[in-house]
Amino acid sequence: MLIVAALNGMRSRLECPSLPLTVDEIAAEAKRAVEAGAGVVHVHARKKDGLPAFDFSFDDIVAAIRAVVDVPISITTQRTRATSLGTITALFDVLRTPPDMATVAVRSTEVDLPAHREEGRQILEALDRAGVRPEPVVIGVDSLGDHEVLYNDSLLARAPYVIVELGPSDGRGSDRMAGTPHNVLRMADASKSTFARFDVVMSGQDESSAIVGAVAAAAGCHVRTGFQDSATLPDGSECTSNAQLVEIAVRLAQAVGRSPMEPADFRARLR
Repeated sequence: MLIVAALNGMRSRLECPSLPLTVDEIAAEAKRAVEAGAGVVHVHARKKDGLPAFDFSFDDIVAAIRAVVDVPISITTQRTRATSLGTITALFDVLRTPPDMATVAVRSTEVDLPAHREEGRQILEALDRAGVRPEPVVIGVDSLGDHEVLYNDSLLARAPYVIVELGPSDGRGSDRMAGTPHNVLRMADASKSTFARFDVVMSGQDESSAIVGAVAAAAGCHVRTGFQDSATLPDGSECTSNAQLVEIAVRLAQAVGRSPMEPADFRARLR
């Protein structure tokens, strides 16, 4: 089972005191996550004030991670309305140290995070020019249909998997489907029916993270975990490192007779 460790996301230190924001903090968390069992790490670049950064910060982050651990690296293309689409697409033309992968959304997951199919098309074209593999992000059946259009236009041929992002278990405050066991199975079936050649990586938000991980592991899917998805442990206590959340995912995999995929094994799949 592949475990993707999403190290920081859009959270703040108010809700997650141990959130890694600086280059050195992100690199250290990546190393800890891999040692705990992660096969991929996913990162957001952040400014000193915590706001999202889409600039050469990604060069520094990718280089720092690669200096301490050998793991495939994914970055976000998720933007706020304060950041233009052109900033995102141009970034991949100028990065000196491009990541291995980058997420691409076609439906907005939050009010202030614009995303639509034609925006996704432009980002996918920029990733292709840079040799960066896309990670389609699915939040419901409708977004699966949008990605299918892009797939039929040969823009997703290099994607290693589809990421299904589910929301909190009660669906509050999110445009994502609720992170319930039923929706895990529903979206796993729908994703595999639409994209038979792609693996499916499942994630849940906040208290649904462990629920989604458990059902996904049992259903033969892969799992994303980390501070981006949850700032607490399943019992509600404070989480102090992404590695703790990865360790939980490892135990869920082992409980159903699976083992965590090593970074080298996943990199071989990418090749």
